[in-house]
Amino acid sequence: MARRRYWPEQFLYYDGEGIARHLEKMAARGWRLEKIGALSWRYGRAEPAKVHCAVTYFPEASEYNPYPTDSQEEFYDYCREAGWELVTEWDQMQIFSTERVHPVPIETDEAARVRVIHRAMLRRFLPANLLLFALLVIQLGIFITGVLQNPAANLSKPSVLLITLALALMGLSVFLTLTGYLAWYLRARKAAETGKRLAGTEQRFRTLTVAVAALGVLSVVFAALSTAGSRGGPWYALLVTGEAAAFVALVAGVRAYMRRRGVERKQNRNITLAVAAALSLLMINVIPGAVIGPRAAELHIVDRTVLPLALEDLGIPEEGLVSTWESRSSPLVAFRAGEQSGPYDSGLPWLRYEVSDVKLPMLFDLCLDGYLDRYDNEYGRLTGGRFRPLNDPAWDAEVWQVWDDEGPWPYYLACKDGRIVWLMTDDFLTPEQTKTASEKLFGRTI
Repeated sequence: MARRRYWPEQFLYYDGEGIARHLEKMAARGWRLEKIGALSWRYGRAEPAKVHCAVTYFPEASEYNPYPTDSQEEFYDYCREAGWELVTEWDQMQIFSTERVHPVPIETDEAARVRVIHRAMLRRFLPANLLLFALLVIQLGIFITGVLQNPAANLSKPSVLLITLALALMGLSVFLTLTGYLAWYLRARKAAETGKRLAGTEQRFRTLTVAVAALGVLSVVFAALSTAGSRGGPWYALLVTGEAAAFVALVAGVRAYMRRRGVERKQNRNITLAVAAALSLLMINVIPGAVIGPRAAELHIVDRTVLPLALEDLGIPEEGLVSTWESRSSPLVAFRAGEQSGPYDSGLPWLRYEVSDVKLPMLFDLCLDGYLDRYDNEYGRLTGGRFRPLNDPAWDAEVWQVWDDEGPWPYYLACKDGRIVWLMTDDFLTPEQTKTASEKLFGRTI
């Protein structure tokens, strides 16, 4: 039978009552807490016993302080005299246990206990979570802004939807943690005014917070899996997951090592932050390329018969041309892109088009405006081109054409029945060619 057990406990930091009750149940089953690590809590096998646990908070403590400080030693001596033995510490949290039947409470002034917990939260927990929440909101905003620059193409990528969902869920988890603490503090302070301790634990709220965070993590994992094809398949997702775990463990290990060596708090913090920065750069920019190799080219060369519309369909010779085809789909948008072209400056004819089926009607205008705005605002600044409505019965759809100061270009944007077609050629289409292109690209067989 295993003598040790590692478990990724997910307790809310301020829920001392919940942690104490959980550790008492574990001791009754023969498992005693030994250490709280960066990724898991370590338990050791022991004889089942009825144990009382207590959780206190020491606002002056820090995960970077040389352990233990003089004031902590004095506090531990006081607790030992009262029959309490230190189990372990978790940043500003101190966990004690005793097998006395009727132990003397470590803290008797409930109002003072609530104030101490609040001071500990204000020192580290709340600032860190507020910063994390702000960073997640900013990152979500930046990511969504990037997605909206080309909605049809980006919303067709499952990884984009999953990353957006992950950022939103992780932000919601942090928000729930912050609001949960505020609600707990107000209830605990109100109970302390009557000399009572808040009896309940935060188990239900913890379950909700952990569930939301777990969904966020799963979204990240599935996003990595959905984009793994061009980076080495499942090995890339496995590498990213391993790097994340290694990052947390290594940073925590460096910090703990320097604490044991008695490195001063400020120096410990600076070195730990430097190590974290160096590891992040190494794991993002060096290791994936060394292990998986360079990113594979995303060029999908196909036989021209795969394309729904080819130059041959328009009566134009295809000799010397290469055909490419890309297809992807999400629950929101199905996106396909085809191209036929020759070497650069070859003078050969060419054809490029994108076909987007917007599955959610409420997103159709967003995707259409994405094409119109992207060309007018992004490409238009470089080329001088602008979209103008085009009245051409051959398209049998609502159509726009790109114009500049010298006249029209053979670039067309058309939409009909939830489908958007963006087509570019090297020469203007005749009415017959336009009709053929419309029938091919708006056909339901794509």
